[in-house]
Amino acid sequence: MGKEKTEFEEQFVSKTEKAKKLWEKRIMENTTLSMESVQWMAQRINSLLEYMQYGYALIAYRKQDGSFYMGKGTLVSYESDFKKKHDMTSIKAHVAYWDAEQQGWRTFLIENFMEWRPIVN
Repeated sequence: MGKEKTEFEEQFVSKTEKAKKLWEKRIMENTTLSMESVQWMAQRINSLLEYMQYGYALIAYRKQDGSFYMGKGTLVSYESDFKKKHDMTSIKAHVAYWDAEQQGWRTFLIENFMEWRPIVN
């Protein structure tokens, strides 16, 4: 019965929701944050990825060495650079983005995300 329920649920759970659950699991495994904070992070990462497909965002995260980083990022050129559409559901651990200040593709670990804000000209 449990397997049937899982298959039934999977048919009606969006790919985005599945991705967010995967991110939540990773964040829980790699941090000591509360479930509420983990869910907030996953939702903010989702909104960041949606926004960056069409614009620039100010992104704050911890680098792997523990230092703080804040930069201007986008996914606007993703499709032309990689010859495929950006698929947020394929993100397992690293979020890739174009760093407008460093003029290159960069990544950060999902669990190191802190916050983002839209950049409006």
